[in-house]
Amino acid sequence: MDDMTRIVALYADGGCILSNPSTIGGTWAWCAVDEHGARVIERGGVVPATETREITNNHMEQIAITLALEAMPDGWSGKVYSDSQIALGRVFKGFRIRNLPANVAKRSAAAVARLGRIEIALLQGHPTKADLARGIGAKRGLPVSEHNVWCDRECGRQARAYLEKQERVEGGEKCLL
Repeated sequence: MDDMTRIVALYADGGCILSNPSTIGGTWAWCAVDEHGARVIERGGVVPATETREITNNHMEQIAITLALEAMPDGWSGKVYSDSQIALGRVFKGFRIRNLPANVAKRSAAAVARLGRIEIALLQGHPTKADLARGIGAKRGLPVSEHNVWCDRECGRQARAYLEKQERVEGGEKCLL
């Protein structure tokens, strides 16, 4: 059995670089979890802002969910976890799309349309160690997850790496990637 048939859950998170909205860009991360609770796929990246469009946290939250869904095979069924009620609502519940690039909304809808039965779960973001030990966040009483923590940390790592690369390029150093 390959990793794609064992995946039962997707966790996704997004963020902005330095401010929300950001004129620099945003970060996304997602991971796929198997039936044993192990992360079998981990992905993250950056979407640079453009001169005509700033990036918001809500953009990046939805982009993270969309990229995770797009990576699943046709007909995949499972549970999607996010700490963004807005992104979950936009992707799965028909929440109004406001200030969202049209291509993101279209890609989200297309990804959902080709998949099977999807359940969603809203998580509390930024849990403490005590929250993780309990499995519930003290602030909002929502579930918490180590996988969401990984996504959040990966977003931060992506932001730091992007800023470091920009500093090297702007400082005259040629960056070969």
